[in-house]
Parts: sequence; C-alpha cells; structure tokens
Amino acid sequence: MCVPIRQRDPRTRFLFVIANLALVAGLLLWNFSRRSSSPAPAWIDGLTGLFMGISIAVNLGALICARRSAQKQS
Repeated sequence: MCVPIRQRDPRTRFLFVIANLALVAGLLLWNFSRRSSSPAPAWIDGLTGLFMGISIAVNLGALICARRSAQKQS
C-alpha cells in the first residue's frame, strides 16, 4: 500500500531524508570526480560506493519499517 510521505511517521521520514542526501552526495561525488582524464583516486571511489550503499540500505530499511508499522496499525 502506498502511503504519501506526509502521512508516514517522523522516524521513517527522517530515514528517507538521510538516504536521499547520501544518494545525492554519492552521485555528485561520482560525477565530479570523473571530470578529469586521469582516473580518480581509490578513496574517492570508495567514498562514492559508501554513500550509495548507505542510501540503498537506509531506503530499504525505511520501507521495511514502514510496512511493519502499517501492518501493526491495521
């Protein structure tokens, strides 16, 4: 069941904000580190992967948490 973001509990909304900020940081870092012709240092690639992984993990965790709370309320 799709619930609008405004109707979700504050914890889930906060988790979505953190996940989306991590996604934006990872994508910006990935795009701007690839501008030069030389390859990016390994730590930039690692940091990009870390931000992307945080985003994926927190988004999936927030969705699971939202589904569990919706089942308890029914």
